[in-house]
Formats: sequence, C-alpha cells, structure tokens
Amino acid sequence: MKIKIKIKKDTTVSKITEHLRKEIMYGNLKPLEHLKENHIAKIFGVSRVPVRESLRILHSEGYLQMIPNRGSFVKKISMEYIMEITKMYVFIAPELLRDAIPRYKKSTYKKAYTAIEKVERCKDFNKVGYLLWDFAKVIYAPSKYKFMYFIMDEIYKHNIRILNEIFELSQHKNYDLSPHKRFLELCQENRNEEAIKEWENYVNKLASAMVKIKIPSK
Repeated sequence: MKIKIKIKKDTTVSKITEHLRKEIMYGNLKPLEHLKENHIAKIFGVSRVPVRESLRILHSEGYLQMIPNRGSFVKKISMEYIMEITKMYVFIAPELLRDAIPRYKKSTYKKAYTAIEKVERCKDFNKVGYLLWDFAKVIYAPSKYKFMYFIMDEIYKHNIRILNEIFELSQHKNYDLSPHKRFLELCQENRNEEAIKEWENYVNKLASAMVKIKIPSK
C-alpha cells in the first residue's frame, strides 16, 4: 500500500514539474514571475505538498530562485547564465560527437535532415527551440556515453529557454541552418574532426550573438 501511495505522489510531482518547466521554457512564465503554491495547487487539484516538491526540483535545476519570505520566482536570464550554459555545452558536445559520429547510419542522416526541414517550415519561434532540440538529440543519441547524453539533454532544456528569449528580442524572421547542414555534409564525407570543429564554431558564434542582445530586466 505504501508503494502505491508513493508512486501516485511521484507521478503528481512529475506532472506538475514537467508542466511548469515547459511553461518556463516556452516563455509563458516570464523571468521574475511569482509562482504561488496555492494557485498552482488549485489548478492541479492537489495539496501544496507536491507543488512545493515540484518547485524545489525546478529550483535545483536552475529554473527558479527562492526569495526568503516571498516565495519562488522564475529565474531571470542573465549573461552569466547564458555563458555558463554555453561553456557546459562546448565542453561536453565534442566528446559526445566524437563517439557518436562513427555510429551514424543512413537513418540518422534521414532523421537529421527531416528535423532541419521542420525548422525551415516553422513560423512560430516558440517552437523553433524544441525543433532544434530534436536535431541535437539525433546527432548526439548514437553515442554510448548515456550519462553524458543525459547531461546534454538537461543543458539543452535550458538552451531552449535562452533561444526562445533571443528569438523574441531579435528582429530575424528565420534561423540560419547552414552550420547544421555543413556539419552533416562533413560527417558524410568522414571528415569527423572538421565536423566537430564546425559545430563548436556554430555554438561559439551563437553565444557571441546572445551576448550582443540586451536581456531586459522584467
């Protein structure tokens, strides 16, 4: 009986956590927005206990900040936040790719190009970050370094939030996918180290572009 109760509780916490995480990533919950336990509990029809646990998880993941005597607030995107995520990405990505690329199959390239086509057709910038995540999962997934892949997956969730914020602030109406296509071309030509370098350059240029865009205080 105790096990059943625990499973039910964990399922509720997971559901609330996933919902709030996506709302933050999509930008529906804005930086410094107050997440009130009572309000969230009422929406999900639960007590404040699972809500409090969900907020604790999101705080540990870096999506929320706790202000004493005030509560939980969506963490503001700062330059320090952007650079930390970028440094982690640049550090892990080459090792994952170095192991993954030799394992690519025809189906891998097919999935990758399909992901690119979806981005090119997408007119909603709130969805572009998720579609780019789909591409990233395709190129990293063949690696046998599953824990490293898990970490990269977590990093990309934060990256989606940053990308959505950048898209909202920028005036660009499309996303440059030439680095993605060049990366795949080099992989298909068995020029693996050049492909990895191309991807590193892309990430670094993206980071530079992020720094140039002023993130307003909200």
